[in-house]
Amino acid sequence: MIKVKVMRPIFHPYTEERDFVLYPYHIFHLRLFYRRLGMKDKVMDYFAYVDLYRLGAERGDDFIPLEEWNVDERKLMEPLVDYEEAEKKAFESAITWGNSRVVSWWLPRIEVVREEMAYKVFWIYERNGEKLIMDSLDGKEYSLSAMVGKNGRSCKGPFCR
Repeated sequence: MIKVKVMRPIFHPYTEERDFVLYPYHIFHLRLFYRRLGMKDKVMDYFAYVDLYRLGAERGDDFIPLEEWNVDERKLMEPLVDYEEAEKKAFESAITWGNSRVVSWWLPRIEVVREEMAYKVFWIYERNGEKLIMDSLDGKEYSLSAMVGKNGRSCKGPFCR
């Protein structure tokens, strides 16, 4: 068993018999400092959720609440992206977002206020004889057989690359 930080699940399947897999993210709270000519400098906060499997970044409204879980290591998906790549992706995402809101001749100075490696929970369960997987943060359900396919090759869902 290993202790990990998990994004607090919002949605749960309506069944007691469920399993889960934990999907890796790095969460950043960044503060952007923009210098502006003839105007007061601008300071903005940015929350980046960097997918450590596919190297994508999403903007959040806040730092999501985290919980500590003791889990079997086999429940964890292995991150494919290291900290430096994740931080670079978060900075790029923050700059793109900030530059669309602030006019400045300079790139912003960026400060990391908080950062955490955490996992998103994907519930695995069965309903009416069909295996399903549910995203614990948005409640979307995916058919496991549609994701994996009969030959193990087709993929339509959150774990597809």
